[in-house]
Amino acid sequence: MSGRHAPSGTDRRRRAGVLFEVMLSVALFGGAAAFTLAAVRSVFANLDQLQRRQEAADLARSSLAELEAGLISLAELRDHSADGWTFDLKTSRSEFGDLVLVELTVKEAQQSENHDPDNAMSCTLRQLMSLREGREAKYEKDELVE
Repeated sequence: MSGRHAPSGTDRRRRAGVLFEVMLSVALFGGAAAFTLAAVRSVFANLDQLQRRQEAADLARSSLAELEAGLISLAELRDHSADGWTFDLKTSRSEFGDLVLVELTVKEAQQSENHDPDNAMSCTLRQLMSLREGREAKYEKDELVE
């Protein structure tokens, strides 16, 4: 005769309880892992959006600074585009003498067919500035620059 005997009712219940505990712990671990992965995915999506927003703001700010310094003209800025970004420039007279209201919108360009235009990042800056175009005679030449 073999040393094995048929399991009794208490052994079956104990084994069923252990199996239930293992299945429950696997289900809890799977749920926690899914929640963690979703949170990490959300963090990376938010970081990407923040990086794109910061890039748009940097491009807009530096373009306005170049315009104000006279390094580029209105026409050059209107025709300007950077890697994946489009520029929309509007100017209007202001009530403050020689100052002009410049509104620059830097927007993410459409990069693929499945690109969602509603999700495109953009940054709009408005600034009053004195444009140097056509008034070069007002500004003195700096010997240090030359």
